Amino acid sequence: MIGQTVHGNLLIKSLLGEGGMGRVYLATNVEVKEKRYALKVLKRQLTHNENFRQHFYDEARHQAQLDHPNIVQMIDYFHVDDDYFLVLEYVDGQPLSALIESKGGKGLPEKQALSIVKGMLAGLDCAHRLAILHRDVKSSNVLVDRSGRARLTDFGIAMQAGGTASAQDGRVIGTPAYMSPEQLRNSTGIDHRSDVYSAGVVLFEALTGRLPFPGDTFEAVQAQQLAHSAPDPRVFNPKIRKGVAEVVRRALRSDPAERFQGCAQFLKTLEKLDSDAWKYMLVSACMLAALSIYLVKSMYIDRQAIRNVVVSAAHSFNSLCREDGFRAINAKARSIASQDGFLDLVDQLSIKISNNERNIVSFATDYAAALQRLTDFNPWTVRHVLEEPDPDLNATLMLRQMRSDYEHYAHTRNAPTAPAMRSLCPQVGWQKR
Repeated sequence: MIGQTVHGNLLIKSLLGEGGMGRVYLATNVEVKEKRYALKVLKRQLTHNENFRQHFYDEARHQAQLDHPNIVQMIDYFHVDDDYFLVLEYVDGQPLSALIESKGGKGLPEKQALSIVKGMLAGLDCAHRLAILHRDVKSSNVLVDRSGRARLTDFGIAMQAGGTASAQDGRVIGTPAYMSPEQLRNSTGIDHRSDVYSAGVVLFEALTGRLPFPGDTFEAVQAQQLAHSAPDPRVFNPKIRKGVAEVVRRALRSDPAERFQGCAQFLKTLEKLDSDAWKYMLVSACMLAALSIYLVKSMYIDRQAIRNVVVSAAHSFNSLCREDGFRAINAKARSIASQDGFLDLVDQLSIKISNNERNIVSFATDYAAALQRLTDFNPWTVRHVLEEPDPDLNATLMLRQMRSDYEHYAHTRNAPTAPAMRSLCPQVGWQKR
């Protein structure tokens, strides 16, 4: 297909790679040549199946919801005759698998490996919040750009949780060495904790340069999983911290109930390890200095951290209000469409409204999580940061509301609900911004 122009303005320049689902090409925009895309063309033996074609469009709509800095953005999807295409954001970098191979089987430095995997976990958590499973998490599906940022890609066999799986007739699909025990048994009978297991395999591989249960077939990997628990990564790389090794082994527990119950919990545990190590180093250094210097540094760091949490909470509140506004627009449009008898449009708008409501709940959850993080800091410092003046009227009202919510949460551990936050949007939430 190199040299062809498809969809009117996409010129295929070269082949980037090939996988189980199809080929990926580098394409440029005919009118804006500087604009580059990764164009994925699915294998025709897959697209000849009518059920697969319908599933392709269903999944493409689901994946279009994935807007996160650690996920390769899907821009468009279409088909030309028997060829089905996904237009993806082009990432100038290399797969994590290639980066690991370049180290000659020794694994990446712990700091680099953790940084990449934490980005991958953040992207997975975004997908899971939208009830989308990846189902093929592996190092070759994690792109690392030139800045070192992880970009999760290839949701080609993802499925909407509770919906129709990509596999037909319960067929087991995926890459054996990265699959959870339950996925090896039945690809359709899994939840997000299977992705947690696969992420643990990727972290093990990044740290050690090898897989915990190597094998090219389902049977070979499954036999190892049944016979042994996951090995300690420090056997292959003694430089790994004990706490990091324990996190890896917890992610690789055969029983999903014993693993991290989500990628957010997995990520938070890794971040806490770094935080604990940093705090230990800081305290050790401060023992050699005057107590007053230690207190000044500690206060400065706390204030900065609190500001970061406050900004995150404000973003969640504003995002909730914006999503509530979109919901109101969609609801009004649905009412008009219903009156005019446009039933297909009514169905489409109902789906959008459901997505709006799900996003509203997610943003309310993020806001509650920010309030919880604020309780980890000194209350006097938190109140001082929240009382700092702001020249922006909306921000001042937002801080005032956040002070009230923080005080209430600190005493009752009850965060405001999504309906309560929505009712406040006209006063303190997103307006024109």
